Amino acid sequence: MAGKEHLMKRFKVKLHGENILLNIDGEFKKFGFYATNFIKAENPQEAKKIATILIHRHPNLKDTVLNESTDRPTISVEEIEEVNSLKFFANKSTTRFTFYPEDAE
Repeated sequence: MAGKEHLMKRFKVKLHGENILLNIDGEFKKFGFYATNFIKAENPQEAKKIATILIHRHPNLKDTVLNESTDRPTISVEEIEEVNSLKFFANKSTTRFTFYPEDAE
């Protein structure tokens, strides 16, 4: 298995979440977010799958999203690109979230 690990590629995966219900200071509001994950995988399809699973399990979302099962958030992959080792290792342990209010019209 050590040989397989060496052949893995490194990807930067940008995700977009929408319809995220959060309680901010006692007010329930819908937000969207953008997030970036750095994933090691064999191919872009596997990186996309891993990034989506990890974002669903991330404490910033898992412990704070208040949506009912009939009004679920959506998360999609906006962009995926292969990155070099230096960029990957400099960013691999972080997931950067940028939230925005959805009803800011």
